[in-house]
Parts: sequence; C-alpha cells; structure tokens
Amino acid sequence: MDEKELSNKEKLENYLLLDKNKTPFLLDDNNNGKTIMLSGAWGAGKTHFWREEIEPKLAKELKDKKKACIYVSLYGKDNLDTLKKEIYIKASSEKELLSKEVSTFGFDALSSIKDSDLKIGQALNAIGGLYNKHKSDKGIKRLKGGGIICLDDFERKSKQIDLNDLFGFISQLAIEMNCKVVIILNDDVFTGKEAEVFRNVKEKTVNKFFYFEPTIDELFESISDNVKYNDLEDYKEDILNAIKETEELNARIYIQVLDNCLEWLNAPNKTLDEKIVRVLILSTINFILNHLVFKAELIDVDENYEQHVLDIMFDINNETSRRCSHQPKMVKKLSAEIVNKNANEYEDVSKFINNDYFVENVVEQVILNIQKDEKEKHKDIYINYVKNNQNIIRSLNFLKFFKIHQGENEIEETIFNEINHFVASGILI
Repeated sequence: MDEKELSNKEKLENYLLLDKNKTPFLLDDNNNGKTIMLSGAWGAGKTHFWREEIEPKLAKELKDKKKACIYVSLYGKDNLDTLKKEIYIKASSEKELLSKEVSTFGFDALSSIKDSDLKIGQALNAIGGLYNKHKSDKGIKRLKGGGIICLDDFERKSKQIDLNDLFGFISQLAIEMNCKVVIILNDDVFTGKEAEVFRNVKEKTVNKFFYFEPTIDELFESISDNVKYNDLEDYKEDILNAIKETEELNARIYIQVLDNCLEWLNAPNKTLDEKIVRVLILSTINFILNHLVFKAELIDVDENYEQHVLDIMFDINNETSRRCSHQPKMVKKLSAEIVNKNANEYEDVSKFINNDYFVENVVEQVILNIQKDEKEKHKDIYINYVKNNQNIIRSLNFLKFFKIHQGENEIEETIFNEINHFVASGILI
C-alpha cells in the first residue's frame, strides 16, 4: 500500500515501530532522553492502541536488549515518590512473580537485618524494604539507556500532584535514565488554571508530539478482533453499520456495544439479526451518552410524534418548571419545530446523538421567543432549563432519527422493550 493511502493509525504504527526504511522512532537510541506525547480525542482508543498493538511488539524488541517496556497509570497517584517507586519496581521485571526472587533474595535480606529489628513485624518490614530496593535497582538498570515508560490517565491523577512538578519529574526521568517516556492523554484533559499551566509546561518538556486519530472502521476492527468476540463474526458488519449511524468514535462504547451483543447472542431463547442488532446498539449508545432509554410507544405514534415525545420526556414538575410554569411548554414546542425543520437533513446526516447544533438551535429559538414575548427577565431561567436538559433534547433527536430510519427494520414491541430494559438494567432475563 502506498504511504499516502495509509490511515493515521497505520502511519503512526509504522513510524513508531514498523518502519523498514530506517530505525523506528521507539527503537532508535538517538531518541533516548526524550519525552513523547500521544494525544487524541477522548475515547479514541489511544490506550488500547498502545497496550494491544504497540506495547507487545515493543516489549519483544526490547527483551533481547534487556530493557524494560512498562505501562503505569496515574490514576489515584497522590505523590511523586510513590510513582517513582512503582516505575522502578515494574521495570525490574514485569512478569516475574514475587516468590521467584524471594527464594534467592530472602537469606541475603535476613542477614542484613540488625538484631534489634528481629521482631516479626519489623523483620517483615525490613525484608520488604530491602526487597523493594533490590527491585528498584534492577528496574533502574533495565530503564537506563533505552527503556520505555508509558504514563497514562493524566486526567485521573490526584490534585495533590502539582502539574509543574509532574512534568518536571517526567522530563528529569527521561534525561537521567536516558530512556523514552510516552505520555498518553486526551486533547482536553485539563481545564481552568491547570489548562494554562499545561500549555506552558508541555512546550518546555515534551520533545515529540503524535496525534492519534483512527477511523471508525479501524477502531472497531482493532477492538472486535479480540478472540472474545469470535462468536459475533457473522454480525460484525451489521454492528459496524449501526455504530456508523451515530458517527461515535469511542473505544469504551464499542466494547460495551460488543459485550451487550455477545451477551444477547449467548442468552437462552434469544436470537440476533440485523434488526435486533440495530436497536440493541443504538439503544446502548443512547443510554451511555444520554442516560435515557427508549420506550416502544415513542416510536410508533401519529403525526404529532414530536409533541408526544416531548410531553413524555420533559419533566414539567422540576424546580425550573415550578418557577416558570409556562416555560417547559414553549421549550417543547420549539424543540418539536426544530426537529421537523431538520428531519430531512437526517436522511443524509447521521450524527445525531451528540448533536450540539440541535441544542444550540433550541437555545437560539428560546432567546428569540423571549425577546418577542418581552419576557427578558426569564431569559436565564429558560436557557438554563434547556442546557440542563440537553440529554433529553439529544435523546429526542436520537428518537427522531431512529423513527426516520426504522422503516422495514421495525421489531416486535416486546423485544424492543426487552432490549431497552437490558440496556438500562444490565440484566438480561
């Protein structure tokens, strides 16, 4: 395949690891001491790409050099000393069991303990401390001069770790160990003050930037290729087509979709076909994103469909409604008008679940009506109501799309409701 025809994911994998024309970036010792950033949209599968496609091949290449390739999550880490210890200990030998080394290390450890420490608790603590030091020293040796450290889950680090200190630690680690440190994070991982700090420090500490942007087909293929999903082989094309309707690019969602399909397929007295696959997938994605499920009565209604849906979905008893009782009715009316206005567009444009454009239209129409009806004093209440109910508005958008594309794909109401009960409860009876 010509280089120009390769996707972003293929080009990235070639550059990092598979380049036959020159030494791949991650295997080139000239890149030791560098901090590398692999970024991309939230849920695009960056971690999956690294752990399933890059790391196994990379570890195999580094094994002969006796160098470490490790992955460390920053989730819950609240100080840099703990992080450093975990890195060194993991680097010592990722797959060796503790008992394997204790058998040769225990007697040396015991002989190093002072007589005054020979109470059982103190002895065990001393052995543990010496053992960890032994592991750390070994880890340092396996990192120096070519090891690779991958740090993930930046957004989940403890607030107790200062961002400036963290990047300083990473940069120092790469330089002192003469190794490569790969940082995986989302485009918008930081907000507020941390976002400003992040912009400043990343330019000073990161030596190379990579952007991960797979296609829906690539991400789906990389996840569905797992042997776990072999039973779904005959349905993968239908599953992929349903996902494409949503234009959703999210590895975690794909896994949940595939898991739901697999559980349904393997359940007693259940069948799986193109119609059921579509409802199961669209319902799963809608529930994940909007925390709402479909009801059969919302799909098969008369020409007053939009108003019917809105009457059911908008909770007119909420706090905002009590403060401004006429407001929900107006939002319902405006939302229905916008759905009708855009309905034909959905024949060709399938991005509907996260359709911010739709929500923005509702807000704009609310503002126009407030101005027209001279209700400016209620402006904030109206707009906040719409913004606070975006999941409902998006789900309405979803339902409209679902109805337009339902056609001959209609399934029995009992199965439809059973699917949505399963999606919401997680329990398949």
